[in-house]
This record gives sequence, structure tokens and C-alpha cells, in this order.
Amino acid sequence: MRCEWFRNIARSSGSSACIGIYRIVRGGAARAVSCSRYRNTSSSEAIFWREGRKTDELDMGIAISYYREFCPPPALAEYLLCFWIQRIHPSSEFTQRVLPDCCVDVLLIDGVPMVIGPWTEPFDANLPPGTNILGARCHPGLAPSLLGAPASELLNLSASLCDLWGSDGTAEFMRIPHEATVAAQISAMETALIVRIAKAGPIDNAVRAGIEWIARHPHGHVEELSQQIGLSSRQIQRRFTTAVGYGPKLFQSVLRFQRLLNLAGTAALKGNLAQLAADADYADQAHMAREVQRFSGKTPSGLLPSSQSTLRLSSLI
Repeated sequence: MRCEWFRNIARSSGSSACIGIYRIVRGGAARAVSCSRYRNTSSSEAIFWREGRKTDELDMGIAISYYREFCPPPALAEYLLCFWIQRIHPSSEFTQRVLPDCCVDVLLIDGVPMVIGPWTEPFDANLPPGTNILGARCHPGLAPSLLGAPASELLNLSASLCDLWGSDGTAEFMRIPHEATVAAQISAMETALIVRIAKAGPIDNAVRAGIEWIARHPHGHVEELSQQIGLSSRQIQRRFTTAVGYGPKLFQSVLRFQRLLNLAGTAALKGNLAQLAADADYADQAHMAREVQRFSGKTPSGLLPSSQSTLRLSSLI
């Protein structure tokens, strides 16, 4: 599947940041070749390299993409995992494999406000030359309160934010691209989302408790969850589908997959697939291989060396 918008990238915490630059190499792969670190006193940022593919004929040595991530202010931290930006070199298209992560994002793609729903399958996102994206990623299960729409209606879809909120509701977002700097654009998006939160619907605290329980009990069953939060299995399925986009068992699988990606980034475990499978709470290495194929379309050895968890800032993993 190909899409003309983009959502992904992994992260870390701390006050330093790293700019990851992709450089085209023979065979169409994109490799990280340089990294600069700097301090930002107003927010934490993280930038990671991602696997990409050459989509047109370019000379070697062209840096084509970088990504930066910013922690949200306290007023938005309950709803948002992070803000992020993605920029593509003006001379090159960039193709990114995007993986399921339980999240919903609100984006400005070249100034156009969009909302990107939760995905259950991988896809390739084609980013045209010169693409600029500013995004806000919601914590799993909290997007419907902010958006005013069930996550299930956005499953494996992108939609215009104007279709959800109308022209009046997106007026502040339409002004963001006119800000002169990235910092000013992020500040303007923060303000627009804080205004939106004042109109937000109630958070489903039962589902939020269920999400946290699943994170703590990766082998837990829906029947156990039912006892813990006082809802029937049918009610849990319905309310998870509304809040997350799909039911608790699939959420458990995607969360385990993201935990695997996070663990794969630690130096001590690189290359030890059996240990990774055990530590990520898979039944065995074969189980891990099936789930990696399901959510990435690749084998573990083909995916794990080049991928990072998009929930790395989350306490869920």
C-alpha cells in the first residue's frame, strides 16, 4: 500500500537532540551518515534514522530526510505523546515504511491539516521532494476525546481535519504555516490544540485503565481485564474499538511489537533474536517472526536493525 502522507519515527527522552540525515547509496537503501547534537532549553527532542528507498535517480551523497521530535507542554501532556517535524530534501522523493503503533496523529502536511488514524498493517508513505510535516501524536486511546470522533472511523485511513472540525474549528491550524520559524509553528500548534482541549469530550478512563493493565500484563487475557475494570468482554471490545480503533487483543499485539522494536535498539540484545523474543513477551521466536511479518512485512533480521519504536517516549513500553 502507498500513501502520500507520512506518520512514524521512533524517539527517546532527554534534553539533547540528534539530527538524523539519510543519504542515498547504491541499491536504493538510505543510510544514516551524520548526526549533530545540540541543546534546546524549551523542549526535549529526538531524531532517528529510518530505512528508506530511492524512488528516483539521484547521485550518491544527497541527504534526503530528517526528523525532529519535541515533548509537549504540560497543558497537552495528558493527550499528546509528542510533537514532531519531518522534512524532505527539495531534490528527492523519500519512501518510508510506516508501522502500526496504536496512535492517531494530527498533522500539517505542507500546510494542509490532516488526521491520521490508527493502522493495523504496514504501508509505504511516499513523501514528495520538499515535503514539510508538523505533527502531534496522541497517546493511545485518547484521540477520540480530542478529535470528537471514534478512532474506529479512522482505522487505516487519513482524513481532512476540516471534515472533522469544520472550517471554524481548523482556522487556527490554517494560520500555522504562516509562522516564520519551526519553533513558532510548534508554539502555534500548541495554542490551537490547547484551545481544542477546552472543547474536548470526556476521556474513557475505563479504557485508559485497560490500556495500562495490558501494558503491565502482556500475557493477560480479556477475561482477566474484565474482572479488573468491571466491564464485560463485549463492553471492553466495543469501548476499545471506539477509543483505540480496534479491540484489546490486537492492541496487545501491536504494543508487544512496539516493545520488541524498543528492545531491539539496545546494544546488549542486538542480533540475539531468541532473547529478544523472550524479553518482548512472545511465546517463542517463531511467534515473534509471525508478528513481525504481520506488522512490518519483513523478517526480524530484515526489520530490527533499522527500525525504532514509535512509542519509545511512552510509559506503556
